[in-house]
Amino acid sequence: MMCVRCLRDAARKVADAPDGSGAWEMYFCDECHFSWRNDEPDFVIDPTKRDPWAQLDKVENFTAPARPSNYRTVKKNPKTGV
Repeated sequence: MMCVRCLRDAARKVADAPDGSGAWEMYFCDECHFSWRNDEPDFVIDPTKRDPWAQLDKVENFTAPARPSNYRTVKKNPKTGV
């Protein structure tokens, strides 16, 4: 399925309305990580009506740059050293 944000064939349905009514379906793009429901307004799910700055169809590569080897997200505990 085509993603409405990056226009790649990388989207998939991930959920249905929990009450079983079929009122909405939820989709997720494995490429750009955008998620949307099929009952969103047109300016969200119609690529021709979306604001151009919100579109990612011109981006070639979505992979994040690698972190430096000395990058730490958590400081060590001074008492335990971990």
